[in-house]
Parts: sequence; structure tokens; C-alpha cells
Amino acid sequence: MEHWNLAEAYAEVKKVMSEFAEMWQSWGISAETIYEKDTEGLWLLKYGENVLRPLHISVTPERGGTKLPLISLVSNEKVGAFSTEAYNRRYLRSYFERLTEYLVLEAAHAPAIAKAKLHIRKSSKHLYLDLLVEDGMLWFSFYLRRKGWTWMIKRWLRGQGWVLVSKIYRPLNENPIESFVGIMDNIGLALL
Repeated sequence: MEHWNLAEAYAEVKKVMSEFAEMWQSWGISAETIYEKDTEGLWLLKYGENVLRPLHISVTPERGGTKLPLISLVSNEKVGAFSTEAYNRRYLRSYFERLTEYLVLEAAHAPAIAKAKLHIRKSSKHLYLDLLVEDGMLWFSFYLRRKGWTWMIKRWLRGQGWVLVSKIYRPLNENPIESFVGIMDNIGLALL
């Protein structure tokens, strides 16, 4: 069994968070520190001046008397808690990958509405666009990959359900928020 002290475990979490925060920053999402002490911190994740969600990280002794700290990551509905054992630490990166997907959807939502002048509904990890045509609903999902990201676009077809229309794959250095706003700006032309 590994032995970790709380500060070492917190430093590992902060290192992974910093990697993701650097990527977020290149897309216009910032992590504003509200407070940070030895093994706990609270950040506001923002897009411009808009607060997307808080992020609370804490490392505490695990209940039950083991020597392994418990890592707690909380950001609205995205919650993760796991011990620092090697096989559990992979969830740390996975947590930040899923959090990034939520952040991109939340950040892209309002600017896309403003640009396209269309009602775009957000539901959990998807954005929906209702069109005034038969079978007129589009479903947009954002996925983070190792070397890039993907916007997946599906359309509702009566009798078939959700049918994949397109996948837009780009490298991590391209901004997925600007990409989605561009898609929404041109959606009317694409559907003619």
C-alpha cells in the first residue's frame, strides 16, 4: 500500500488541474482563485465575466484509518471522490476531462444564442436546437479527446431517432467555443 501525505496528494491534484487550466485559458475559460490553503481550494471557473461554475478541491484523511488520503472534487453536478491509490488516480484526469466538456458547453451556450439569434436549449451535457421544420431538432455534444476535441451533431428523424449528421474534429489548440458559435452562425445556410 502506498503512503501519501495530504500535501503530496493535493500537489498532484493541482498539477493536473494546472494542465487543464492552461488549455481552458487558451479557449477563454479562466480559473479564478477564491481561496486556497494547505490541502483545499475553491475556484470560480469563468468565461469572460460569466461564472460557469465553482470548483472545490479538498484532500482529507480517508475514513477507516487507512494511510491513503481521499480526494474530493466538486463542481455543480460533476462530483468525484476517490482515494489516492494508483489504480484510482486515473479518475483524476478523467474527472477534469468530463469537467472540460461541461465547461465548453456552458461557455458556448450564450454566445451562440447571441450570434445565431436562435433558441438553443442546454440539457446536462448536450445543446439542442429546435428548428421550425419537420424533424427539426439538432443535438450537439462536445467530447474531449487526447489530442483534440469533437463536436458531434445529430438530427432527430421520425422513425429513426437520433441520426449522426456530422462530427467536427479539431486539435486542442483550436477553440471549440468559437467553433460552436461559428456553426450556429451558419446553421441556417447549412439547412437550406
